[in-house]
Amino acid sequence: MTEELSGLLCFLSPRQSEPLQRVVDHMATHLGVSPSRILLLFGETELSPTATPRTLKLGVADIIDCVVLASSPEASEMSRLLQLRVQGKEKHQSLEVSLSPDSPLKTLMSRYEEAMGLSGHKLSFFFDGTKLSGKELPADLGMESGDLIEVWG
Repeated sequence: MTEELSGLLCFLSPRQSEPLQRVVDHMATHLGVSPSRILLLFGETELSPTATPRTLKLGVADIIDCVVLASSPEASEMSRLLQLRVQGKEKHQSLEVSLSPDSPLKTLMSRYEEAMGLSGHKLSFFFDGTKLSGKELPADLGMESGDLIEVWG
């Protein structure tokens, strides 16, 4: 998979089951910007960071464009987003999820299940040792960027 940005060409080869969030994180680090400012496009279609090359049916010859979004009033709203890490019991079952402090954690749970290909599996999510139902809001639990949510299945 290849991304192009203002003449910059990067060749990345994520695993078919790896969420595109890893590509977003790599490009953000490489370009020195926040991951929330990175947008991945396949043709005219915006790609979700939780999607995988397999779910998008991408091959080695497909080109993904990487766009850095400009800072704007909307960007300040985006800066309110929490970056939460969701970790399964296996090392490769990790996902960084951006979530508003006022969004129910069910959103995060669904993104993780989709990204890991675990939809329909019985998973339990824990924050600071407390089992989550999905109805909780990050703000109500005092969550901050970088906090860890554990997953057991």
